[in-house]
Amino acid sequence: MFARPYALFALFLALFALPSAAHAQRHWLTGDPTPIRYEIAVTPDAEAGTFAGEARITVENAAELASVTMNALDLEIVSARIDNRSAAFALDPEAQTLTLTPRRPLAPGRHTIRIVYRGKIFDDAYGLFRVSYEAGGQTKRTLATQFEVGDARRLAPMWDQPNRRAVFSMTVTAPAGQMAISNMPAEQVTRIAGGNTRTRFADTPSMSSYLLFLAMGDFERVTRDVDGVELGVVMRRGERARAGLALDAGEQSLRYFTEYFGVRYPLPKLDMIAVPGAGGFAAMENWGAILYFDQYLLLDEQSSEAERQNVFGIVAHEIAHQWFGNLVTMEWWDDLWLNEGFASWMAAKATEAIHPDWAPWLAQLTEGTATAMALDARAGTHPVVQTVNTIDEANLAFDSITYEKGLAVIRMIEAYVGEDSFRRGVRAYINAHAYGNARTEDLWTAIQAASGEPVLAIARSFTGQPGFPVLNASATCDRRQGALLTLSQRRFAMDEASRTSEAWEIPVVARTLSGAPRRAVLDASGSMALSDCGPFIVNAGQSGLYRVLYDRANFAQLVGGFAQLDKADQLGLLLDYWAFARSGDASFTDYLDLVSAIPDDADPVIVMDTAGSMLAFADYANGRASEDAVRAYGRRTLRPFFDRLGWTAQAGELANDARARAQLISALGALGDEAIIAEARRRVAASERDPGALPGAIRAAALGVQALSATPGEYETMLVQARSAKDFVEQRRLWLTLAGARDETLARRTLDLALGDEIPRQIRTQVVASVSGQHPRLAWDFVVANRAAMEALLDPLSRLEYPGEIASVSTDARIADELETYARNFPEGAMASVASAAATIRLRAQTIAERMPAVEAWIAARERPRARGRAAR
Repeated sequence: MFARPYALFALFLALFALPSAAHAQRHWLTGDPTPIRYEIAVTPDAEAGTFAGEARITVENAAELASVTMNALDLEIVSARIDNRSAAFALDPEAQTLTLTPRRPLAPGRHTIRIVYRGKIFDDAYGLFRVSYEAGGQTKRTLATQFEVGDARRLAPMWDQPNRRAVFSMTVTAPAGQMAISNMPAEQVTRIAGGNTRTRFADTPSMSSYLLFLAMGDFERVTRDVDGVELGVVMRRGERARAGLALDAGEQSLRYFTEYFGVRYPLPKLDMIAVPGAGGFAAMENWGAILYFDQYLLLDEQSSEAERQNVFGIVAHEIAHQWFGNLVTMEWWDDLWLNEGFASWMAAKATEAIHPDWAPWLAQLTEGTATAMALDARAGTHPVVQTVNTIDEANLAFDSITYEKGLAVIRMIEAYVGEDSFRRGVRAYINAHAYGNARTEDLWTAIQAASGEPVLAIARSFTGQPGFPVLNASATCDRRQGALLTLSQRRFAMDEASRTSEAWEIPVVARTLSGAPRRAVLDASGSMALSDCGPFIVNAGQSGLYRVLYDRANFAQLVGGFAQLDKADQLGLLLDYWAFARSGDASFTDYLDLVSAIPDDADPVIVMDTAGSMLAFADYANGRASEDAVRAYGRRTLRPFFDRLGWTAQAGELANDARARAQLISALGALGDEAIIAEARRRVAASERDPGALPGAIRAAALGVQALSATPGEYETMLVQARSAKDFVEQRRLWLTLAGARDETLARRTLDLALGDEIPRQIRTQVVASVSGQHPRLAWDFVVANRAAMEALLDPLSRLEYPGEIASVSTDARIADELETYARNFPEGAMASVASAAATIRLRAQTIAERMPAVEAWIAARERPRARGRAAR
């Protein structure tokens, strides 16, 4: 599954427990019988929101059984038979189980269970769900399924846990004009009475239940043969023109992963299905039938470069899962990171191979790893490998620690053992566990065997405990023997709760600016010999999951030689010292000195990261006497970068230049650059006559700038456009843009609209979240005052996550207290997400109170623009 549209927080605190204790509490089904094969037939009634179902399940047991218990939820059982004899049945909604009791105990051997039942079709993206959309003046419905982690039991009774793999045979009865899609190709299509079609699909390989998929609707499908695999994009009828780039990304990813894993994709087809609407995720890796929401797969002329790169990354992530997650599946949800962290890492690997100009590892440092490190340095975090006992806890495990920290650990270990050794280990792991289940230790053992390096010790220290290290680094120089680097480690912490005594086995790469890299594994404190004297970099290349705090003399030399550093090390220094300023390990003045050293021709990723920092400073200064000066400093810092890029794309420019251009337009507009605001308004107005005046690469940015400073008249114009949009992707773009208005009166109007029916149901909560960006107190009070209405728009899991998402953008520590009060009746497993969000708010408030005076003094002493002109390496 790909990460959710809005960043999640560290969602629950894992408990350290011995495996036997963890398994004693675990809510899973053990022992006999073992499911071998499911034959599931469903007949949905989309209008009524119900379906009729029948399941025939082949099981095998080694011992005599008095009863059979499996998972079931939101199902009404009509009848149950075992070996063609009736069986008593009992549902336990709290345990989410169905127990069948035959008249006589089942003898050892194979048996056939037949269950007839009825189920629900949901309006949110779990179980079998429906989405309504407008097409040709008609309201149409699409049905699709989403089963991760424990919602396959809403489609049919089954053993719904990842270690109970079985073969699935799906049959669906649907209106004759609709296309039905499942994991495998259709094997038989039969027209039946009532204008319906019954489609039976070929058997799947043995797989976990959460990977089962079914969809039906007014679809069309485009295909491409990729080395014998039929690759398809399935979308609403009429959307074919938007599928081309997704099909290209699918072909490129499929070939890359086939070569990397050394194992052919094992199914005859791979469909990517675009469904209109939105959920708590972007895509889901169902084997052979990957589900996406439209905006994460389909692109058009209005799409930005960021959206194009995002689609490629999501496609690569989900296709990587076809091997790592589907062919080999985690044993249980405490190893979820094996699926998600690895797929995230593989997506970046594929991007590096296919689109190296996108600088995926550089982007990952600021867009992914830094987010996970921020979460991992305060209350509410958890280890990468975490104790998961219930389905609710498993649902709460999809966060940045699982995805982004997991990715960072993998990247660090690959860099340590080398690409070739790492891939040999991965291939051995895949071959050893194909069509089966595995644990974290199985992967590290395979890589250790392939490399001969102490991978297990390093991996355990980074995945088995919360947090990550900061290294204090200093050096002494001997002109004849070179420099001796002294290193000590401690846990990096942004709050008192995180100042604990963990230690790590750290693969360290260090070098002087003129010397070759040296490598060592640090287990506490120690020293390394460098090839020569001079300024040095630790974590050279930035593949390590740790921060580095330098002695003052070396830091000053790095500032002076900043333009000569590799791009990754430039960005690593900026990210480290931004974090140190927030934690109190250093002053923001150190970070500002580094910003002053950024060259004019800096990499676009560094420019985008700097733009984000300038906006953060402006947020911190909001309402303070320094507000205008801080915003002016941000404009002075960013404007030279924009002037180099300009409004119009240049021949031969980097793809990331287009991303940076859009982000700079947004940032400068938010910082009050009048020339940017005026030009954005002009281009938006001109685009009504000439669409070329506002190309897709900058359209969202220019519309956002206009919306931010919108007058009541401009707001009305945008409101008319949002109301009249028919395509869901365009509706989403326009409503979320509209919600960015800085005028509080207009923001209140938008919030009021979120309670009505004008905004598509699936994005109303996203609209409220967008309002919170400019009006955190207003949005939070709205959520509290309209709790029942908002919760009705959220699935059960999102009801636990969403309040923290809204509250955590605030700088007001009182909202942290209010959030804790709001969540006082949340289940225990969700409380760490609340703690994380509250810690985020309090840290931001502390940053303003304790760190901003130094920023304000630094800016006041440097009111004039600095000279530029240094060139980057």
